[in-house]
Amino acid sequence: MPGDTDPFVEPAERTQYDLMRSKHVIVPLSLRRKLHLCGLLALLAALVGPIAATLPAPVREAYFAGDPVTARLGAAAAVFVGTVALAAAVAGLTAVGVSLDRRPDPPESSAWTLIAAEDAASAFGFVTGPLGVVSGVALLASGHWGIGAVQRLNEFGVQPYLPYEAFPATPRLASLAGLVVGLGALASSLYVGSP
Repeated sequence: MPGDTDPFVEPAERTQYDLMRSKHVIVPLSLRRKLHLCGLLALLAALVGPIAATLPAPVREAYFAGDPVTARLGAAAAVFVGTVALAAAVAGLTAVGVSLDRRPDPPESSAWTLIAAEDAASAFGFVTGPLGVVSGVALLASGHWGIGAVQRLNEFGVQPYLPYEAFPATPRLASLAGLVVGLGALASSLYVGSP
């Protein structure tokens, strides 16, 4: 499909910053693509609330005293922390994009700062964020495979519905945070790198 790739740009037409970035950036994707991916990961976090709300009755009865959506859970805390990391990535990538919109070919010292900021934001967006979101969502969703699946996880020492009162993260809060960050990232991706 011709629209799936970025158009080829002759090296002579690229700015000095583009050449430095292509050689030194850790995740070689465009800022727009990185923001899309961060947004999609955050929207995955937004599924935590519906996943908890639709847990089968045997799992609800065995592991929850009340509504699973409002329970303080360790897996929900992991999703929330991952979502906060994604928010930091979105903020950093957007700041880099806005800076490049104002000055498309910055001086070398500024270029190195922008490349470092993009790499730091990428680390939050593609390491810390997905680790928290994917692991937390997978743990919360384990109950949909039945009570036997949850018991097998417990036998291995993994407690998907472990209450965690020290941090007030509930599936509802994690879901709301994921929705806000995801929509913000997708909206930002429309602005960053636009012609």
